Amino acid sequence: MKKLVVTTAIAFDEQERVAFEEKAMKTFGESDFEYHVDEELIGGVIIFDGERVYDGTVKSKIQRISYLLKKD
Repeated sequence: MKKLVVTTAIAFDEQERVAFEEKAMKTFGESDFEYHVDEELIGGVIIFDGERVYDGTVKSKIQRISYLLKKD
């Protein structure tokens, strides 16, 4: 079974956790979940599946916008 390491800005409550796991298993298949909180993320979620990092955080989006603005 695949292990997903999930990092969020705030901890999920029970309902959020169950809903997240149901949606994640549709994408990743049957999985074990390990949760972490990193308040610096601002919002969103990072998922690490053992091979790839899926970053859907507000912090990463702000960093991408900042990079694009500085690019020229």
